[in-house]
Amino acid sequence: MPLIRNIVATLLALATVSVSAQESPADLVQSKLEKWVETKKAISKEKSDWDAKKATLKDLNEIRLTEIQQLGEFVEAAETRIAEIDEKRSAFSGEDKKLKTWRRELTNETAALETELRPLLNRLPPPLREKVAESVDRVEASGSDTPLQTRVRDVLLILQAVMEFQNTVTVDGDVREVDGERREIDILYLGLSGAWFCDRTGSYGGVGKVTADGWQWVEDKRVAAAVRKTIDVHRRDLPPELVKLPFPSAE
Repeated sequence: MPLIRNIVATLLALATVSVSAQESPADLVQSKLEKWVETKKAISKEKSDWDAKKATLKDLNEIRLTEIQQLGEFVEAAETRIAEIDEKRSAFSGEDKKLKTWRRELTNETAALETELRPLLNRLPPPLREKVAESVDRVEASGSDTPLQTRVRDVLLILQAVMEFQNTVTVDGDVREVDGERREIDILYLGLSGAWFCDRTGSYGGVGKVTADGWQWVEDKRVAAAVRKTIDVHRRDLPPELVKLPFPSAE
């Protein structure tokens, strides 16, 4: 190769000038060549190591750039999410105010209904009161620690039960002392308007009417037979028949 030949010629020329009596020109050339080769190897190794480091640095740089890009995307997504959360928080704050207002109004309305219901609860006939006994007890107790949901449900249950009872004919049973003996009697309720009662023989009976202090029962044997027949027809123990009953007056 021309480059190597030039280097060799140069080394030979130098060797001719500085050669000593103890060192031949060939040995000097060999020594210079060995040093030159070692230098080239060192330069080549340094270049190879530097190329490898540059490749590694390039890869690391690309990784860092990717991480920076991903971090930027994450920050952007986080900012968008934060903005959405702030928007929802603002909306929830408005809804929370509406809910608090609605709850306050519902609490006031429920309290007003409870106040109106309490003096009327003793007018409920026994079968109706028994049907909603737990709700009636809570309304009468007027416990402020009772959850609002329970209070609303109690008021609605009582009102619904009253409406259903008012629109139906109900027959209930009881045991009363008559002429020194205990007798089973049947009570016929026409809603909350009034009631009639009689024993199983139809010889004892009377009427019931609702008052401010509760239900009042008045004995009237004249209606006993008619009440007995009405109850038997209602229970379908007798065929349908038109029966007249005196209507009790309410106070």
